[in-house]
Amino acid sequence: MACVYKRGGSYWIRFTYAGQEVRQSARTTSKATAQQFLAHAMEERRKLDRGGRQRRTFQESSERFVSEYFPTLKPSTQRRYRVSLRQLQPTFGRLHIDEINKTKLSDYVAGRKRGGATNATIRRDLATLSCLFTSAITWDFIETNPVKVYGKRHLREAPPRTSYPTDAEIDRLVAHASVPAGRMIRFLSETGMRQEEVCSLEWSQVDLKRREVRLTKTKTSSPRVVPMSDDALGTISGTPRHITSPYVFWHHDGERFTQFPNRFRDIAKRAKVAFRCHDLRHRFASVFLQQTGDLAVLQAILGHRSITMTMRYAHLLTENLHAGVAKLGTKVGTTTADNSLETVAAS
Repeated sequence: MACVYKRGGSYWIRFTYAGQEVRQSARTTSKATAQQFLAHAMEERRKLDRGGRQRRTFQESSERFVSEYFPTLKPSTQRRYRVSLRQLQPTFGRLHIDEINKTKLSDYVAGRKRGGATNATIRRDLATLSCLFTSAITWDFIETNPVKVYGKRHLREAPPRTSYPTDAEIDRLVAHASVPAGRMIRFLSETGMRQEEVCSLEWSQVDLKRREVRLTKTKTSSPRVVPMSDDALGTISGTPRHITSPYVFWHHDGERFTQFPNRFRDIAKRAKVAFRCHDLRHRFASVFLQQTGDLAVLQAILGHRSITMTMRYAHLLTENLHAGVAKLGTKVGTTTADNSLETVAAS
């Protein structure tokens, strides 16, 4: 309960905050001024957490997150985070950051679902928020990250595609593309590289004698080597070099490709091929795994940080399943030959 009361010739204020009673002189003989003083004192207390520190708003934290943390991120990651921050702002913008809890997160998720957002999109929003909270902990704005304890099992992403462009569909895509774009499409499907890695590829990164490409700027910030098959080597060997441009795949006057997935979408529409640009990477991974069965090597080629990402293609490995089922015909302690002899004797 909060109130103002007169004591002697001046007014005092009294209120309870965090279980403790606060009494303080307003140093005024005006009741109206004392009431304003009370409101201001209560607001100042509300801005402090239980540790006596100043409470920070989501808006304030977001601004510092953008100014201090964004410069450490790649431009593509910055764009993705900005999209999520714009979605988070209407829900959390007026809150103090310590007010965001699992209940608030559940309300946000429910609202995004009602708005038609996919589970994958919502998970990316929460990932951005979690990164912001991690930074806020570093700045001593807050002590815990509520996103890390929020259950996300109900936000399962769609299973990976089990289909990919066939050889005939790759040919159709190339036929409906410009010559430079067609070469890029073939190279993407033959190496499993990400589209940005191919768009920014320079001749200085290509070693034709060693049949490999050395990538220094990758999504995971981990340099890697991508070996080239005969088809990949043939594609890049036949690609003409520009007299001044350092890029392997160029158009117009040596310019590198930008926003290639959008260009690919138009090509796929003309070719009547129902796949995305990223499915060329899936095609390489699927074909490689079915022919070699080596998940570890595939992880290194694709540049996955964790084998968990590569395991998405494990469903394509069936040889070990057939071998396991084949053992069902052999009883413990016997051999296939023994079983055959027993069958003959019984007959």
